[in-house]
Amino acid sequence: MKNFLGVLGGMGPLATADFLSKLVENTAAQTDQEHIPVLLYGDCTIPDRTQSILGKGPSPLPKLLDGIKFLNQAGVGAICIPCNSAHRWYEELLAVSNVPLFHIVKASAEQVRQKNPEATAVGVLSTFGTHQMGMYRNTLKDMGFGVITPTDDEFERLVSPGIALIKANKLPEAEAVFAEAAALLVERGAEIIILGCTEIPIGMRQQCKAKPLQFVDSNDALALSVAAFFAR
Repeated sequence: MKNFLGVLGGMGPLATADFLSKLVENTAAQTDQEHIPVLLYGDCTIPDRTQSILGKGPSPLPKLLDGIKFLNQAGVGAICIPCNSAHRWYEELLAVSNVPLFHIVKASAEQVRQKNPEATAVGVLSTFGTHQMGMYRNTLKDMGFGVITPTDDEFERLVSPGIALIKANKLPEAEAVFAEAAALLVERGAEIIILGCTEIPIGMRQQCKAKPLQFVDSNDALALSVAAFFAR
């Protein structure tokens, strides 16, 4: 199964399904047989990543490790995790992975350069946990970008409720709050915005379609990175 991609998913289920769809869309294939074989380990019972990061819930690491071990035993050729917040435990997961483990934050940051080479200020919409960890902020600053993020009030009033609406499959309601959150980042100078939670793009489909160069979809960035790897 060395030609298979292992997907450690379920965080959440819609985000995983969205990633798989984008992987197909970003793979240069003319027939079924030319697409990337995928083995999905979709465990939606993995504890909430943001709650754990904020010290309000159990660690997801044991179940994440179970997923990596399962995919190791299956013999996949590479592994990806379509969940930004889960990358809080990236180093621990990389340490037990037998194969390359894609990094969604790095893939997304590189897409900023691809989509808008002239950009100097990057907005980031993410879970509050990912924000607290500073994964995007540190990565983007190391690349020379200024970083603009929601205020604590905007996280509480817009971003976190929007993510909850996606988990509840209330997409139109999520679209409205994410639109406001994105507009506030643009008002403060963001030239391009990374959707640094794999559930946020699901609630921003209309905006991403209308202004594809204004947004970097982290699921799409991950899919592009995976497709390029397997095309080698």
